Amino acid sequence: MLYQEVNSGEIMDLDEILSNFGLGSYQVTVCALMGLVLMYSNISPLSYAVTASDLKYRCEVPQCDIDNPIYEPDWLNRVIPFKEKSIEPYKCLKYHYKQTNGTDVSANKTCNFDAFDVNSREKCNKWVFGETERTIVNDFGLMCEENKWKLSMVGTINSLGQFVGIPLAGFISDKYGRKFILIIGSVTSAVLGTARSFTTDYYSFLLFEFLDSMASSGVYAATFVLGLELVSPKARVTVSTLMGCFYPMGAVIMGFVAYMVLDWRIMLRIVYLPGLLILGYAWYVPESMRWLQTQNRIEEMAKVLSKVAKSNGKTLPSSVKEALIANTKANANATNGVDDDNQLSCSKLMSKIFSSKEIFLRLINCSFCWTTITLVYYGLSLTSVEFSGNKYLNFMLVNAVEVPAFLTSWYFMEHFSRRNTQAFSFLFSGIGCIMVNVIPQNYLWVKLLLFLSSKYAITMAFNTMYVFTAEMFPTELRMSLFGIASMFGRMGSMIAPQMSLLSVYFGQYVPILLFGIISFMAGALAFLFPETKDQKLPDTVKQAEFVGEV
Repeated sequence: MLYQEVNSGEIMDLDEILSNFGLGSYQVTVCALMGLVLMYSNISPLSYAVTASDLKYRCEVPQCDIDNPIYEPDWLNRVIPFKEKSIEPYKCLKYHYKQTNGTDVSANKTCNFDAFDVNSREKCNKWVFGETERTIVNDFGLMCEENKWKLSMVGTINSLGQFVGIPLAGFISDKYGRKFILIIGSVTSAVLGTARSFTTDYYSFLLFEFLDSMASSGVYAATFVLGLELVSPKARVTVSTLMGCFYPMGAVIMGFVAYMVLDWRIMLRIVYLPGLLILGYAWYVPESMRWLQTQNRIEEMAKVLSKVAKSNGKTLPSSVKEALIANTKANANATNGVDDDNQLSCSKLMSKIFSSKEIFLRLINCSFCWTTITLVYYGLSLTSVEFSGNKYLNFMLVNAVEVPAFLTSWYFMEHFSRRNTQAFSFLFSGIGCIMVNVIPQNYLWVKLLLFLSSKYAITMAFNTMYVFTAEMFPTELRMSLFGIASMFGRMGSMIAPQMSLLSVYFGQYVPILLFGIISFMAGALAFLFPETKDQKLPDTVKQAEFVGEV
């Protein structure tokens, strides 16, 4: 029997209880189910990379495109101007077809190349597409450069939905529980995502994009918390790493489905409808034990612990339940004694940010790094569909590379300094992005390898930044400063979809070059952070100022 020395009324922490268990089948099963939810939760933030992706098309030339027109006939450069910096024809321009003997022969089905005036261009209203796939481009008529902003706006609306939904999900999660937001958020997203596939115009599509993003925004955090709270502190690094590997696989599966069906409406229905099955989690997945404890629902908490104990071949003595009750009462009494003080001292705590030059500069640096990470991380994912080669294969590869990157980041954090891991991740990502522009176009696989290496490195930077941010700020300000830094990170994810506009006006590789430059800047600034590995977490501002100093 466990806890033989636990006396009635003895205060015992939940981590202390879980430390006496191993990693049983019940915990493994629940964490695997959490991994599936994490995989599903990656569909909403990235689906617009497929649904709003641009297509290959060019003007239809009625004099030459007579029967079953193809995208790249041999005579194309004689009737349509080509872009100077690429080998692609202009999408919405063609050479003017001259009049002959005072007669307009624009309707004449005679492909007379001498009749095309290469010095005069005109816009067209009919197109020939290079693929058979359907996106909102051809479904909603969003062709030509003047509509390019409508495609990038879809991603910005998605990020805006997350910006609104995350704090709302936090409020709901605190009031109704982590399990509630996991199930309701996932199922609501499934309904809204499926409904989006039936929209008939651009603006109703945008509305459902926003609502879906807002509904699903809190699922990731709630899912991770539920999984980690079910295992002992010793097992959390392993469990969080393995659960995190599920997340990018959601985007990989979505890319594969899109490649197979080549229709954004069918793709959305295939990837979103399985989310309705998450409703079944209500009968198996437990509620967050720490949330249950804050709600004084000790009976339910004890039932979850009993399942954990049983799956580990052990039993949970009644004295543990009494110890949990005592711990809850002690925490409640302590909280009642300081609640008012905390409310009154909030402004004082914020003033400490500005009174400490070290903390203030660290916050600015950290916010810039967060903005860089989200801008480059999401920017590379979105740019992959416009990169040379098969856009779906590129999209799958650029997301699949996150799995080894996630595992590698934990290895480097365990064996090397946090600061060097963070800085060199940025620098290597920057090198990869800049080298993509240097390698000639005919070395496609080399360019793709560098592109994937950049995503690999920025994913490592992303994972490291989560840990690094928490370790460099004091306990009394940690959540507030973490929130400020991650808020700036959301700004980066909002800007990322607009980077495609740069490629329209300045060239395809300008966004990637910008990603490389800003990653280099963040890498250099990361060397200014204090080293936090094997350091005690600072509780006060004064302690935080001396973190990393011997």
